[in-house]
Amino acid sequence: MSEYLAALDSPAALTVLTLIAYFDAVIGIGIFVVGEVAFLAAGAGITATGTWLPAAFVLLAAWLGDMTSFYLGRRFGGRLVVRILNRAKRRRVWRKAQSALKKHGAGFVVIARLLGPVSWLTPFLAGTLGMKRRVFALAAALGVGIGVGMFLLYGAIGQHVIEIVWPFLLDHFAALGLGAAMMIASVVVWRQSKGAAWYKATKAGAVSTTIFLSTNFLYFFVLDTHGASASTDQAVSSVCQAAEGPFLVSAGDTALHLPQPVNVILLSDGTGADLMQELGWHQNLTFTHDQIGFGQYLRSLVQRTPPVSELYLEKYPADSAFQMPGTLKTREHIRWWNRGAGVHFGAISRDDEIAVKYYGHLPVILHDIDPKVDATRRLLAELVLGAERYTILGIAPLSRKVSEGENSDFGTDGGVLVLTEHGKNVSEDILSCFKLEREPPIDREASLAART
Repeated sequence: MSEYLAALDSPAALTVLTLIAYFDAVIGIGIFVVGEVAFLAAGAGITATGTWLPAAFVLLAAWLGDMTSFYLGRRFGGRLVVRILNRAKRRRVWRKAQSALKKHGAGFVVIARLLGPVSWLTPFLAGTLGMKRRVFALAAALGVGIGVGMFLLYGAIGQHVIEIVWPFLLDHFAALGLGAAMMIASVVVWRQSKGAAWYKATKAGAVSTTIFLSTNFLYFFVLDTHGASASTDQAVSSVCQAAEGPFLVSAGDTALHLPQPVNVILLSDGTGADLMQELGWHQNLTFTHDQIGFGQYLRSLVQRTPPVSELYLEKYPADSAFQMPGTLKTREHIRWWNRGAGVHFGAISRDDEIAVKYYGHLPVILHDIDPKVDATRRLLAELVLGAERYTILGIAPLSRKVSEGENSDFGTDGGVLVLTEHGKNVSEDILSCFKLEREPPIDREASLAART
């Protein structure tokens, strides 16, 4: 819409707006012209582009239209009245305006712009009754300033509201539609049901819940809502570029999609899957990379390895996801993204409970994470201490410290666990990029003995 409003001060647009505003005020023709369109558009242009030129043009055109009707009334009033007022409804409006104009004079000319059909007749009537030209011109100018100015204000405010509301509606149209469907269905069932209030409420709640669950089923298992994206498009050119982040992932890109942290980095020529396989973690299905049918989903629930919902790093889904053995309610799991240049980002957390969360375009039933993600990061570090192929470089202070509840699902000290392969050459420059110092090799047996 903004691109159209930006063209309002072009010669063609100014001509159209001026003609609409002018003919809206001319007796007879104004019945067929909707001047409010020009007034609202000119007002919206003020907010969208900061230009006042269309507003000035429509104000002047509206005043000239009133003056034209006034002169037509002075010159042809008596003869045109018979033709124009051939309908009884128009004659009633004419008599009403005539009476008010005789009683209030210029004051009625001012307020006539706010009186709908009366505004079309008043300038012509003022000319017919012989009102002084200067008095009418001043009163009409004031009336146009108030009447047209009101619509200019509506347009300016409306455009500002649209700039805020329209993107929100586009981002959340599916969720809003689902909410509206659930609400309407509940109201209809309530009103058509007979019996006690608890019984009607139970029926309404059951219908609303059925709509919600059915929508979840369609979203995950029927509709193609998880289109896969090539993760190579998010590749970095160097390890140090990867150290710049971003270190947040989320299930969408609106303020309602609470993020989770990227808190693991693996520097390896292999993949995150290689590390997880050595640690003995189970690889989960994901909705982006696997064709998950409802039967397959139910089998994974029985095996306590349900699919992992998608989180997106710069709009790209994870390449793989893994979990430790757990229950349907709680499990430690990690998602991996291949950033290229031998760098892999991981987001590790602990599923803590089942909750309704905003995911993609809809609220759905998902796992919610334990907000203490640093504890899960430490668990992974302890497991890596016992790995044969991998080692810990350190905790890199790359991310932002987040207090629990700070518009997020988690709290963290901002540290990122940096892992690599044994024997891999990690230069001083890379350590500097990750804000780490080279430490002596970790004695895994001593570390494991200390932990036990």
